[in-house]
Amino acid sequence: MPRYLVTTRRGVRDTAMTARDAVLSEDGVTIVNGDDPHMVTIDASDARAAALASKLEGTHFVEPEIQRSLM
Repeated sequence: MPRYLVTTRRGVRDTAMTARDAVLSEDGVTIVNGDDPHMVTIDASDARAAALASKLEGTHFVEPEIQRSLM
């Protein structure tokens, strides 16, 4: 399953829900790392991530996680 980062936009952190709270009850989304409530790593299908990005577009970023290897 693809992995995504969901990040709360800096300008709305005082008024918007955290990224963790925004995805917590979403169907088809599994939180992989929620240590920082404003930047969480999730597993979700591409379609589910696109729907989430559309739903949260004014308050959060939803972007694919990019992993690089040094080998």
